[in-house]
Amino acid sequence: MNGLLEEARLSKNHRLVYEVVQEQGAGHHLPMSELYEIARTRRPGIGFTTVYRALTRLRDIGLVSEITLPGADSAYYEPAGPPHAHFVCTSCAKVSDVPFQLPEDVVSKLASELRAHVTSSVVSLHGRCSSCTN
Repeated sequence: MNGLLEEARLSKNHRLVYEVVQEQGAGHHLPMSELYEIARTRRPGIGFTTVYRALTRLRDIGLVSEITLPGADSAYYEPAGPPHAHFVCTSCAKVSDVPFQLPEDVVSKLASELRAHVTSSVVSLHGRCSSCTN
């Protein structure tokens, strides 16, 4: 089991939410509402707010990544992993991983020009996926 998970001492509900996200695997992006529905099938008494708080804590300790994309109705969640970009289909709303991140020297140069300390960068591409263009 992940060392961060062991150190976190998660409640049974937080652990359930973590397991649901992990089971989806890399490249699967689920909105909070879908994660809640999956968790609720396993533990019928779990509340929406409990799942939301679990995702927030899991994000804060680095076990889950929260993806906020322009134009999306809600954030998406995926297992934490290496930095990457996302492609959002404007027709079917599918979110896909893109193996790209801004080069560190570009981020450093922009930070210097802005006279700012950049802590993260997010790249998202938008258009129609191959399924929707055929």
